[in-house]
Amino acid sequence: MSNKENSEKINLREKAAFGMANLGNIPIMTLVGSYLLIFYTDVAGINPAAVATLFIIARVLDGVNDPVMGFIIDHLPKSKMGRFRPYLILGVILCSINYMLLWFGPLLFSEIKLVIVYITYLLIGITFDLMDIPLNAMIPVMTDDEKERGSLSTIKGACYMTGMLGIGIVAPMILKNFSNAVIGYLILVGGATVIVLVFSIVGVMGMKERVRPIEEEKYKLKQLFPILAQRPVMISFAASLLFGVGGTVASSSNIYFVTYVLDNRLDVLSLVSFLSMAGMFLGMFVAGRLIGGLGKKALYGGSLILYGVFLLIRLFNVTSIPLIYISSLLAGIGSGGMMTLSYGIQADNVDYVEYKNGMRAEGALASLNSFVVKAGQGIGGAIPGYILAVTGYVANQAQTDSAIGGIVSATIIIPAVIYVAGGLIFGLGYNLNKSKLDEIILGLRNRRVEKAHEKAV
Repeated sequence: MSNKENSEKINLREKAAFGMANLGNIPIMTLVGSYLLIFYTDVAGINPAAVATLFIIARVLDGVNDPVMGFIIDHLPKSKMGRFRPYLILGVILCSINYMLLWFGPLLFSEIKLVIVYITYLLIGITFDLMDIPLNAMIPVMTDDEKERGSLSTIKGACYMTGMLGIGIVAPMILKNFSNAVIGYLILVGGATVIVLVFSIVGVMGMKERVRPIEEEKYKLKQLFPILAQRPVMISFAASLLFGVGGTVASSSNIYFVTYVLDNRLDVLSLVSFLSMAGMFLGMFVAGRLIGGLGKKALYGGSLILYGVFLLIRLFNVTSIPLIYISSLLAGIGSGGMMTLSYGIQADNVDYVEYKNGMRAEGALASLNSFVVKAGQGIGGAIPGYILAVTGYVANQAQTDSAIGGIVSATIIIPAVIYVAGGLIFGLGYNLNKSKLDEIILGLRNRRVEKAHEKAV
């Protein structure tokens, strides 16, 4: 495939399809991160410590499972649809089936509910991989043009923000309007699953895979971990992991905060989601304007630190709703900057690995991204679960001062500290600048030209 084809401008129709596929990916882990813990504790009647332990166990297993799944996906046979798209569709179908059982299996099989919870939660790690890894591998294979990658990364980030905004506004409204919590969750989760199926499949059908490996020979399993151990790969995903952990600690705790600290003010969550997303879009716009001057490294690390700092202003008065709204808007600016840059950084890492090791490993790096997402969900969900158990939380009752203190810490202090740590790690450890990336892209293009000439001769 020629450089011209690799750099082909992607039209609006394909970008819209790419956006749809990414919108279809949002509800799975967004609802898990925000509502699964309280669903298990307050609706299914499961001990929060038992749920927290499950989240940790699942993430330990994912530490092995995700890289192996990435290896498998990188080595699956190529079809007429490409290397990743057919497996994305298969993953969407399998994940959607398991997703419904994850939520409602404990209610259908109440006598063995903890067994059902463990089985379905462990399986969601595998089935989500099948849809998430191929989707996260798409940007590097759709184009090698830096501007087009930047455009796709912006679309991906914007779709994630839009999807989370929709869920953040609609979910509390649905749950608040149904006195029967089971019916409310059935409508919420069932509707989300339909969106996952329709948006993902329609979106996948509209995308193309253009960039092929320079060498068709696949890397071996023993080469997988050295690939993932490259410095820019590990640093970027360590920062992303901390962002995911902090975000899930906060989102898992928010529902407890508005229920027990703000006396069941679920409506606050809807406006918080709207203001957060408004801030994220502003952050995305600002990051797009500043990236040429400051670079990805400074903007990404700085965005994480700003997120944590702006979250801490709520400590001046934790029950002040106006302060909650202001903090949400300002923190959203940092989140928007981070999300705008993260997928472009991942595509840069794919090129770096090929440049250094001579191996194209989109699936391997996408699998690490999938692990980061799920690890963030699991660890971030486990932290408030353990805090609730230790501080004496009792479901559906007025809480003690100790439990209230635990909820406040999990909602504000712990996430802020984690965000700042992530920003510092990225700022101090990431080692790819613009000139190095330009060198890598040019080098890879020259190698493709040389390989094409060799084949022609």
